[in-house]
Amino acid sequence: MKRTLLEVFCGLAALVLMVSFHHQIARLETRQTDVGALERKVEQVAAAAGDTRELQQIRQQILAQTEARMATLEAQFKNATAGSNRAQALEQELQQARREVETFRSQMATDFERQKALVDAYIHETRTKEEDAASKLSETQVAIATLASQLYRDPTELTHTMLLPTVQLNGDDTVGSGTIVFSGENPKSHAVETYVLTAHHVVRNILADTPKAAQDGFDVTIYMPGEKLVVKGRMVASQPKIDAALVRLVTDRKLPFVANVLPRNECGQVKVWDPVCAVGCPLGNDPVPSNGEVSSLHNELNGANYWMINAPTYFGNSGGGIYLGDTRQLIGVFSKIYTHGKGAPVVVPHMGLCTPMESIYEWLATEKLDHLLQSSTVSRIDLSHLATPPR
Repeated sequence: MKRTLLEVFCGLAALVLMVSFHHQIARLETRQTDVGALERKVEQVAAAAGDTRELQQIRQQILAQTEARMATLEAQFKNATAGSNRAQALEQELQQARREVETFRSQMATDFERQKALVDAYIHETRTKEEDAASKLSETQVAIATLASQLYRDPTELTHTMLLPTVQLNGDDTVGSGTIVFSGENPKSHAVETYVLTAHHVVRNILADTPKAAQDGFDVTIYMPGEKLVVKGRMVASQPKIDAALVRLVTDRKLPFVANVLPRNECGQVKVWDPVCAVGCPLGNDPVPSNGEVSSLHNELNGANYWMINAPTYFGNSGGGIYLGDTRQLIGVFSKIYTHGKGAPVVVPHMGLCTPMESIYEWLATEKLDHLLQSSTVSRIDLSHLATPPR
């Protein structure tokens, strides 16, 4: 900007010198106040450097006054020395000066616009960098907070969101797991209802080895802080193809701990290597967690697709919940565990299959019961950039 102002001042000074014509047209010059007025305009330009629009207006005023002055000089030349050789010579010189002034005017305008564009680009770049820095700072703060929460996980929060929604299903010779996915008022009947998501084969086995369960229901143990509740449960819907079942608990008590089910539109975002937590009641124990990762998303069995996880599981985990390790959202129902060998097969605890929530959503939608899945979105922060070495 200083360079432009200096060029404007020098150009205006050159204009004054050209008008003088080596004292030959001194008699045609007006009072020195005209030059002083132009100089004051230049000072105004410097004072208004922070206002682009005012700079433009002042520049236009200077150019307009210059053109008017040149027109006056031309008229004075013609009136004062019309017809003489001297007048012709002076007129030629004046025309030359006018062309030079016009060239200067064009260059001044071009320089001004170029400088303005440079200044605007610099201001835009500066503002963009400031906004980007503020955004990066905010993202880093969130990432640090998230990383801190992963390094120090609140045991109480983990218990409330994954262990306490877990229930145990019991028959005479069968034990399995389930997850509370709804507990609240039915909008139609206005009665409090509670529903548990589990594996179909768990309920099938309980009904097979406990004859009275078909009529009276089967025992379901609910875990509360400091106490256990045992209520009856009855299967209200099932889909053997995907090994899934929905059980309604016979209780009018609204339970406080319900699983947060992964929203349906986010099911496709689960990928191999995602950390998971399997929660269930292996061998009839109270709910226990085990951590691992998603191992595979494509395992077809009897025409249905299952996800494989490597979190350790055992007999009794069937029907239990599989949660995302970072957001604690329910992403599947544990179904099957791999075994190896014949006669006395060996359990492979780190190769378990679960029914993904996408299949559960599709099934419950056909039953008009998908509204029972309580879902809310939880932000997942990608911290991989924190582990990337600087370049």
